[in-house]
Amino acid sequence: MKVIIVGAGEVGRVSAETISKIHDVLVIERDESISRALKGRLNVSTLKGDGTNPKTLAYAIENHKADIIISAINNDASNLFVCIMAKRLKPEIKTVASITDPDYRIETEGIDYIISPELVTAEKMYMLCTLENAIDYERIPGQSVSVAVFSVKLENDVVGKVVMHLNMPYGCTLFAIYRDEMMYTETETMEIHLGDHLFIFGTDDSIEKFNALMGVEYPARNFIILGGSIVGRNVARMLAADKRNVRIIDRNEALCKEIAKTLNGVAISCADFTDPEVQSNEGVFKADATVATSHSDDTNLLMSMTAQRHNSRKVITRYFTKEYEDIFKYTGIETIIGYYKVVSNEVTRCAISDETAIVNSREDGDLFFIHNVDAESAVRDRYLGDLTVPDGVRLVAIRRGNNLIYPKLDTKFLQDDSIIVFSSNVCRSELNKLLGGSSVPEV
Repeated sequence: MKVIIVGAGEVGRVSAETISKIHDVLVIERDESISRALKGRLNVSTLKGDGTNPKTLAYAIENHKADIIISAINNDASNLFVCIMAKRLKPEIKTVASITDPDYRIETEGIDYIISPELVTAEKMYMLCTLENAIDYERIPGQSVSVAVFSVKLENDVVGKVVMHLNMPYGCTLFAIYRDEMMYTETETMEIHLGDHLFIFGTDDSIEKFNALMGVEYPARNFIILGGSIVGRNVARMLAADKRNVRIIDRNEALCKEIAKTLNGVAISCADFTDPEVQSNEGVFKADATVATSHSDDTNLLMSMTAQRHNSRKVITRYFTKEYEDIFKYTGIETIIGYYKVVSNEVTRCAISDETAIVNSREDGDLFFIHNVDAESAVRDRYLGDLTVPDGVRLVAIRRGNNLIYPKLDTKFLQDDSIIVFSSNVCRSELNKLLGGSSVPEV
């Protein structure tokens, strides 16, 4: 596939890094130093120019013979314009626009997909605020289901219980356990230990019920959001809609005034939340969750570590630079959201067929993909119990018509089933042997 990416900012750079591993990518960037640095790191071609200029766009589409264009300029209106113009120049081209402002998320002729990493990050943070025991959350695109990761603490009711003996809520399944840096997918006979990470797949309602099954000492009601960023404002908006107590702290006076005008039911404090006196006066670390949403990795790391030292009930933070992931994990902070991973998932969802949509999971090497059972499938008309499933693979669910089925040993796979497959560091050849043919989409 031939891909054009317009703009090499945060979204464009991560998009190029994700797609250039297997696709032919051309990046249009007006800043020569940025494009030169990107070309030095990745297997991409670059074109110095203004991607919003119709002549530049026409030249790039024609010469690169592009199948898809992703507009990732730091301006929503420009991204919409680029996609609309690209569609006029080449009607069959697939167009993707990166959007930050929710007001721009509208169906527009000429735009096939809209990605919004900030809003996806906000949704993840909101869910992690409301699921007291969860440390990660991801929607499976196009399937009306999600994946949540729960961290087992000493006070949880599931400690010492065997998975098959859990009274699992209808509509979800526990498909993997991460323990001592190992992922286990044969979970039914495992006893749950302190420190385990439990991977739950299901509807949001069933995931909420599993959260309650683990045991909640008292519901999370009070939240402090550090930073009035787009992410912070959207998290606050969603929490306030649930009638929860929310306070945003930001030192930018003009921004605070703007937020106060646009958000109902949210308290605003104009102050420097890195100041210990402000932290004490505002009760930053006494909230049910402290949410760091600033644009600075260093600031988010500092506030997260400080919250830990004050024994905050829950700390939720994000980071932009991929290299910061190990630093955050080293500190013991569990509930972290990597911007690069959000962008990567969003771009992957748009750059490949919906029928094989892939989501990269929490741990490196973990992914979900869809296997459509056809006449060539190796699992067609076979029972799960008769298959030799490699370690690290779980056939999590079957989409059969409008029904979602969690397969058991006596479940038979039928033609036209769509199987949602989870794989943890399993080589492509083993997956293809299990499912038949080239079953794993390229990512």
